[in-house]
Amino acid sequence: MSSGQDLVNALREQRVLLIDCVDAMKVLGRKLGEAEYKYRIAYRKEVFRLHEVDKVAWTACSDLAKGDEINFDVAKLRFKRDVYKSDYDTALEKINAVKLEMRLLEGEIREERGVS
Repeated sequence: MSSGQDLVNALREQRVLLIDCVDAMKVLGRKLGEAEYKYRIAYRKEVFRLHEVDKVAWTACSDLAKGDEINFDVAKLRFKRDVYKSDYDTALEKINAVKLEMRLLEGEIREERGVS
């Protein structure tokens, strides 16, 4: 069993980790937003180009705009967006795990001090 001071130190470490995770999530959120913005602009331009320049029917433009072997710029942007989304979701899960760990440590500290 850990001593009271060890538990308090572990709780402090978790608080620092939580702050770091929130800061990282802010950065990742901005990267995700920028990636989403770039993807949507490129996708819209490609849909419009396919219809106006290549004379593709509107109904087919959406699927074709997502990329092929020759023109995969939109697909690369979507991939980048998806990677940032995954990173963002992972940061959110880490924050939740840290918060849970903090609650567990707080419970152990209360138990050791005899506080309900």
